[in-house]
Amino acid sequence: MFVIIGSTTADWFIFSKQPFKNPGGDGFTAGNLVFCDDPPRLLLGGNGGCSAYVAAGLGRKTALCSAVGQDDHGDRLFGWLQDRGVNLEASICSENSATSNSTIIMSGADHQSVFHHLGATRDIRPDLIPPKLMSSAEVLFATSYSLIPAMRSGSLQGPFAAVRKAGGINAIDIGPAIGEPVLLDELQPMLPFIDYLIANSHELSVLTQSDDWEESCRRLLEFGHIHIVVKRGENGASIRGPEIEFDEPGFRVDANISVGAGDAFNAGLLCGVQQGWPLQRALRFANGLAAMTVSSSSGVLDAPTQSQVEAFLSKQGI
Repeated sequence: MFVIIGSTTADWFIFSKQPFKNPGGDGFTAGNLVFCDDPPRLLLGGNGGCSAYVAAGLGRKTALCSAVGQDDHGDRLFGWLQDRGVNLEASICSENSATSNSTIIMSGADHQSVFHHLGATRDIRPDLIPPKLMSSAEVLFATSYSLIPAMRSGSLQGPFAAVRKAGGINAIDIGPAIGEPVLLDELQPMLPFIDYLIANSHELSVLTQSDDWEESCRRLLEFGHIHIVVKRGENGASIRGPEIEFDEPGFRVDANISVGAGDAFNAGLLCGVQQGWPLQRALRFANGLAAMTVSSSSGVLDAPTQSQVEAFLSKQGI
């Protein structure tokens, strides 16, 4: 069983061929009006929701600990996840907060402006996971770490210790590096229980206060038997561990929607690890899955199955 803790967000995408310049002004005037050829589109977002959706599509039994509001957006998001086969018994519909929302204005895959309402993400707590469900966790994955107050209060150390004792795998994605990003002093007590620490190069540099991600990895390896997985965008991904140092190049695809690609990568990597694959194979699989997701017009809602990813990789060669 995969047990995933993280946010679930309603992502509204607004596509414009004109750059969004935030011209200001008041009213519906030529100075602040941008015409859009495509209508707004609602997609599944949030690190936890996206990771769970992808993992379930890869054939893994998956449970999600998350929160949405008691509103139409929450109903839609949880409906998508349930249809995918995700177990939601550790998730809640908050009575106090609306569903987390992002409005993403895009004028190309790499030109985005985002307006975010954190909402029910604040109400996510690891203690929502029933003991029976936690005891079945072969993989415990915590994501959206910097956004969820309850995870930053030290509440993950107990679950990580229990999963480690039972022989399971613990993983954490420390992003995003916004608001009050995680620093090494905060994370250090948990590091002995973490098998895979995942971050992009920017998040890793913020964590260790070093501009060199290789140096960041060396510092983290001083704290025990941990693997650091570094997502490097179009440059692929790297892994550094006690007995491994490996770089896997990315795949060149026509990028469409980048949101959710990192979450797809995480799910692909951990699915490979859980199946006992060599780490090089798991990393390549994760890169392929992320490439297929970023080239889709529907983000993770079009995330492929394991056989579809393997077919894509077979066409790429070594």
